[in-house]
Amino acid sequence: METRDKKNILIIALLVSVVFMSVGYALLSTELRVNGGATIEDPSWDVKISNIVSTATTGTGEDLGVTTNNTLATFNAKLMEPGDSVTYTVSVTNSGNINAKLNNIQITPEDYDVGKFIVYSVDGLNANDALAAGSVKTFTVTATYNDATEEQPTEADLSRPISVLLNYVQY
Repeated sequence: METRDKKNILIIALLVSVVFMSVGYALLSTELRVNGGATIEDPSWDVKISNIVSTATTGTGEDLGVTTNNTLATFNAKLMEPGDSVTYTVSVTNSGNINAKLNNIQITPEDYDVGKFIVYSVDGLNANDALAAGSVKTFTVTATYNDATEEQPTEADLSRPISVLLNYVQY
């Protein structure tokens, strides 16, 4: 009889163990659901010169006009005598959703700062300047009569256009 009682106790213990293991397995194997979402915006590249204004004229300096096409601007000033200058304020806008960096500035003609009678300067803009998405960068371009010249200018010498090309890349 003792063997039979031992077998019965063993069977009951095994059944209880199986029930506990089943309950434990059921608790530990519940389904874990993680819900989430993400939106990916379409990339948009839109960096361009948005505004150019002649902000200051000194002496008899005259703005002959500015043309622009995205990141290219051409400036033309007429300066009659020493002390004349024309200053332009230029705004570059990043209307896209990609940050930009100014890779380089190309100015044509290349001797814009050593011209005979009219010299140009670009201030407030440097290579590697960042332009965050949605922001605006402002800089100036100034045309100045070259006081160092000792020659008498011709009518053609009194006007000298330059072009400024801004090469932006993704940052």
